[in-house]
Amino acid sequence: MQTSRRKTLALLAAGIGGAMIFPAFARAQKGRSLHLELQGFSLGIHMPELMAIRDLLVQAGYAAPKLDRIESMQVLTQSIIANSAEAGDSDIVSALRATEAGAKITLVGLVYNSTDQVLAVNADKIKSYADFKNTDNAIALNSRGDFIYVMLSGALARNKIDIDDTTIVEMGGSGSRLKALLSGRVAAVPVHFNQSDDLMKQGNFKVLVEPWKVYDRWISEAWAVNRSWLADKDNQRALVDLNKAMITSFRRANADYSYFAAGYRKYATEPDAATVTDAALRPVWQKLSTEVHAWPDDGGFKREYFKELLPVYRQAHAIKAEPDLNTAVDPRFVDQALQELG
Repeated sequence: MQTSRRKTLALLAAGIGGAMIFPAFARAQKGRSLHLELQGFSLGIHMPELMAIRDLLVQAGYAAPKLDRIESMQVLTQSIIANSAEAGDSDIVSALRATEAGAKITLVGLVYNSTDQVLAVNADKIKSYADFKNTDNAIALNSRGDFIYVMLSGALARNKIDIDDTTIVEMGGSGSRLKALLSGRVAAVPVHFNQSDDLMKQGNFKVLVEPWKVYDRWISEAWAVNRSWLADKDNQRALVDLNKAMITSFRRANADYSYFAAGYRKYATEPDAATVTDAALRPVWQKLSTEVHAWPDDGGFKREYFKELLPVYRQAHAIKAEPDLNTAVDPRFVDQALQELG
């Protein structure tokens, strides 16, 4: 990673803007506004994505994108299937499930790698993984079958626990789940890692599962498009450009804290994001970049990465058989973006 960081810092020091980095597509798609759908919230892990689509693409000649915010990942995926937007940052589980059902949807580039969510537990109740077999030790999740459920299923399986033998409570809203943990109504909940330090101060709680320590790669969100839209050559060019912006933003975020911090203060939807101090924000950036590896310098998008995770998806009953990854995952736009970036 150090080589990429040095190269990126050299570009930043030279003052090279988006149009200079992406000269080919600045002419090809000048003035085009992409219609994109995003998750309803933007956290630290999303910042390179936001800066890519709202800053770098515009600097390179695109018009400002039209952005729709959708709270439900499953609804977002269905919206792309219905051609309600050109591309959306879909979760992998709902996208692969949709392809199994015959939907013509394809994943074309990474939004971020891994996840910033960890599993926090009441340490008085959960002393080992075996304690999850106690029906009183419920795990509160947003919904069965979502990507956190699937991630947790794989983590439990590696510790010889079948998620079907645990008690899952479906509970919407991260705040509600956290309150349920604090009150003792449940024994475990997923939380964003930057919330865990505050949680530890409020009782005997601990972090049990950190996904980046369980999986070599865990892909939570990727850009999804409808295959009918994908057939158009200009749209294919737009996807190369989108991935060039994403990869450039990944590299800049890894190389330069100030780039990440400026984006966070401008685009994050968390309370008081605009006034967060460097003392509070820098550790978040450091962990996302160097420990979670949320923003791979090479785009982090290969078909084999998805194939490695299929057994986890099947074990969690998120998919039924073997999705055709040749149509569900198309890495050629990332590959071309890397080639053009050099």
